[in-house]
Amino acid sequence: MLRSRKRARINDPPPVTDYAVLPAKVAGSFRSSSTCPSIALRIEPVVKSVYRFIDKKTFLDWGLTSDWHVDGPRKRRTPGVSESADHALVASEKGKGTRHKNACSEGYGEMTEGSIERLFLVLKTLCTSQPAAADSVPSRVRTPSDYRLDDSVNMSTASTFIDIGSGYGKVVMHAALSAKVAKAVGIEYVASRAAMAINSKNDLVHGNHVFMTKCARCALRDVCDLEHGDATKYGTFNFSHVYIYDKVFSVSTLQLLARQLAKSPFKVLVSYQRIETWRRLGLNHIVEVAATRMRTTGGQTFKAYIFVKQTQFMIAEEFSS
Repeated sequence: MLRSRKRARINDPPPVTDYAVLPAKVAGSFRSSSTCPSIALRIEPVVKSVYRFIDKKTFLDWGLTSDWHVDGPRKRRTPGVSESADHALVASEKGKGTRHKNACSEGYGEMTEGSIERLFLVLKTLCTSQPAAADSVPSRVRTPSDYRLDDSVNMSTASTFIDIGSGYGKVVMHAALSAKVAKAVGIEYVASRAAMAINSKNDLVHGNHVFMTKCARCALRDVCDLEHGDATKYGTFNFSHVYIYDKVFSVSTLQLLARQLAKSPFKVLVSYQRIETWRRLGLNHIVEVAATRMRTTGGQTFKAYIFVKQTQFMIAEEFSS
């Protein structure tokens, strides 16, 4: 008996550590395995190499909070701590026990390339009956059966993409290289991260890197645009797909973004905030259509919610006619 148990253990497949290749039930999907089969994502080699290159170039410097690097009115969340002009933290004698209304958020790292690739697969098949990714999770707020999504919500080569709080620009470059969108823009508030992202992109485009093909260089040069700026002052987001890693954004930042999103002609919004949060902040004309679990470089797992503007729905009778 003991020998057979050992033999069974030896013959067992090795444990899977990447959620991208987990079966539907194991990965956390509530759909049955018959309707949502296991799918091993294929990430293009150049995308993997770009992620590794940026990791080495930036040393994954997410240990410091955002406010260590920013100037202006935003202050550290920690009560009783302020920031000097040279970014050195100095103990504050006043304001103990209070929090600045425009406090910055803590840094949690970036999403893995597997999670982003899976998210893009879901975005490419939003208007179909079967999402492509094995780890997509049924939405709590399902679209009514008498409504149908407009095909234009699917991410395609005609889509435009913006990452609000783009960090080192990995997601933006991923969208340009893998999703092959028409335009991919990233805006980052922290000057040091924005500078590293821009330098990394320029190095990838002009540097002597074997893994960078001619098509990849052209995509980053012509499609990818990384900017340093305050997204809350960006104005209207004229993009079809908006991605926000807002898990740790302050309430005041979310409020400002909600106002801009309400005026923006986007079609799809990807956020880590629940729909109740956005509606409470005034962003009412959105519907939750899907969700997917995402994993960070730090090993944390979050759920990304996919919202679509109500104007992107068509009544089934109109669609059939």
